[in-house]
Amino acid sequence: MDVFDPDFWSMLTDPEKYRAVIETLGPWAPALAIGSVIAISFLPLPMQAAAVANGIVFGHVAGFLFTWIGAVAAAFLAFWIARLLGRPVINRFVPATALLRFQRAVDHRGTAFLLLARLVPIIPFTVVNYGSGMSPVRWSTYAVTSVIGLAPPVFVFTCLGALMETAPALAWAALVAIIALLSLIGYYKRAWLLAPPRTDDAPSQ
Repeated sequence: MDVFDPDFWSMLTDPEKYRAVIETLGPWAPALAIGSVIAISFLPLPMQAAAVANGIVFGHVAGFLFTWIGAVAAAFLAFWIARLLGRPVINRFVPATALLRFQRAVDHRGTAFLLLARLVPIIPFTVVNYGSGMSPVRWSTYAVTSVIGLAPPVFVFTCLGALMETAPALAWAALVAIIALLSLIGYYKRAWLLAPPRTDDAPSQ
């Protein structure tokens, strides 16, 4: 089992393959579930894929817990990587323009925007993580908004994964509807969210 092989992480888009790997690990299965979410934050895969996969294999309670712990750990890790390595290194992995727009939005809109970016996942996970690390946002603010803001979307996607075991048609319909809704929000609102506010808008703290 080579965790450095990109094909290994393709199991997150193949629930049966993921289940087979989990079943071979015994008591170490939760470690893989959490680790997969952390690893996916450094790969070109959506974090929601890990949430759905964990929901399918572990159910909505354990699946949510493992995914949420992994997502929070990944968010914390990326934040400190950005703080330690700085812009020249991070810009090699995340588009500089996306990071800059996010940082400006955080600077002007404050904590409410950071929480919204977690609750409504229309801004890529890596942009929120690294962008926050390279902004002046306080660690305590970032930590609280991440812990609270990541819980609802993680819960929704793990529940969808669990539902695929009992009512797959309903689960797929709900998943398509959620993706379509997020796409619409992203299309109409992401540019507005990331745009600098008007000069008469006071920054929130």
